[in-house]
Amino acid sequence: MPSRELLALAAAVAVLPLTVGILVYVLASFALMRAHVERRPGWAHLREALREIAWAAVTQPLLPIFYFVGRRMASGTGTPVVAIHGYSQNRVDFLRIARACGRAGVGPVYGFNYPWFSTVPSNARRLARFVDQVRRETGASQVDLVAHSLGGLVSLEYMHEAGAGQVRRLVTIASPHAGVAYRGPIVGSVGPQMRAGSSFLVERASRTVPAPSLSIYSSHDNVVHPPATSTLARRGGRDHRVSDVGHLAILFDPRVAEAVVAFLAPA
Repeated sequence: MPSRELLALAAAVAVLPLTVGILVYVLASFALMRAHVERRPGWAHLREALREIAWAAVTQPLLPIFYFVGRRMASGTGTPVVAIHGYSQNRVDFLRIARACGRAGVGPVYGFNYPWFSTVPSNARRLARFVDQVRRETGASQVDLVAHSLGGLVSLEYMHEAGAGQVRRLVTIASPHAGVAYRGPIVGSVGPQMRAGSSFLVERASRTVPAPSLSIYSSHDNVVHPPATSTLARRGGRDHRVSDVGHLAILFDPRVAEAVVAFLAPA
């Protein structure tokens, strides 16, 4: 049997790359963000960076598990809700929102996983198949979509290409509808499509949203900025801005959960 010391060392070695990765992500993204958002006190910048680190530390170790669990994240008897994650993530990020929906009687909530490195149109086709499965399983004629980051682009592509009549309402959270300002490397064939000014996004910029839609975004998103990047009001949707919170932490902010539930709740 390995000694306790060896087990502790093995655990530390396993955790170290994840810890370093989280710190690099947060420190670099918060530094790059500052040129694109309103100035704020240094203590507020530090507070939100620490909150982003905390939620990354909670969710990222669970990523492997949620490739296998979480397809149905909350029960309910209303319009099914399909949650669509963002770049490099999976449905684990919707634990807080799914819980809020379940408590409010919104849902059932289903988590959709997809290969985030693939193109937006190919993942929109995968989403179409998943929505069809949920509709058959529940007997519902329509679903609601709640999407984070890249998931918002996938959702709108699906709605325009195949699913407009199958979606009752759409909520996007921290989604780069006008593209990301970041000019560094982005892994995957989706990378060029996500960049601000890409032909992919320019061709779709004049499309109106085909169902009632709400875009929730932060004044200080460390990945998707400036804030106007996420707006949908000019395309027929509604915008809801929250202050200060980071790109991952926004999914665990009570204000965001409340806004999602209020928008999806039956009239």
